[in-house]
Order: sequence, then C-alpha cells, then structure tokens
Amino acid sequence: MTGAAPLSLRNLYHTGLVVPALEPAMTELSTVLDVSWTDVEEWDMTVRTPEGARNVRLRFTYSRAPGPHLELLEPVEGTVWEQPSGAAGALATHHVGVWADDFAETSERLVTAGHPRVLTYESRDGRAAGFAYHRLPSGALVELVDASLRPGLERWLAGGPHPHAPS
Repeated sequence: MTGAAPLSLRNLYHTGLVVPALEPAMTELSTVLDVSWTDVEEWDMTVRTPEGARNVRLRFTYSRAPGPHLELLEPVEGTVWEQPSGAAGALATHHVGVWADDFAETSERLVTAGHPRVLTYESRDGRAAGFAYHRLPSGALVELVDASLRPGLERWLAGGPHPHAPS
C-alpha cells in the first residue's frame, strides 16, 4: 500500500474461526484455553458480496474479556464464512479482525491496493457499515471493524448485551 500502513497488530481485536458447530467448539476451547464465551448470537442479516446483496443467518460467539478475542462462527455456504478445508482442519484460523479508526477510508485504501472487499454488512441505507472482509493475495482474510463500535462491543465482551444486533 502506498503511504502509511492503515493497519497494525496493535489494533488486533480478534481471530476468527469457522467451526462446524459452536457449542462443541466452545466446550473444547474452554477446556484447553480456559476461556468463557458470550451468549451465542443468531442474526438474520443482509450482507454484500461481489455477487450482490444476500440474506444470511449467522451464528457466532466471542471469548470474553480480556482480549484479543477468539470469534467462533458457524459456516454460511456461499460466503467467506464457508467451512475451511485442508490439512489444518476445522479450527484453522479463518481471519484476523482489526479495529479501523477510519473504517470507510481504510477499506477503500485496501481495495485500491489490490485487496478486494469480499463481504460487508449492508446497513439499511445500502452502504457497507461496521465490518468489511478483505482478501489478500495470499488468500488471507482481514476483517476491518469500525473502531467507533468498540465501546459497545467491549461492554458486550465484558458481560453486557450485544449493542448492534440487527432488528
């Protein structure tokens, strides 16, 4: 990318894992890593992919504070959230989520640098909002998360209700 790099591991928010089923993965990781989890969130939402808008059902949970966090997601066919395959198995790292102070500008800079946006949440006004996944040439996925959401999400990760569940 040209200019100053917009991302840094200092802004790491979470590491995402797509797992066949949340509850068994939560139990397994709790035993191995001594972590606790948020309640499982189940959202019906509209996302935008390169093929256009589509409605999906997403089930996910996060490890509780302190961070960085683990995010577990169940597969959603036809999206970046499909079940990974290969030698690394079902618990291979799927993506890295980082806070982006200027979400829209950072996402556009990644696109301009050749890292296409492959999925975003589509808000009621039809614009990308909140998060955006970008694919790097290596195949790695980076999820930008709008840093303006951080206070509410941190309250959720400390035990409060999720502040941004779609209605």
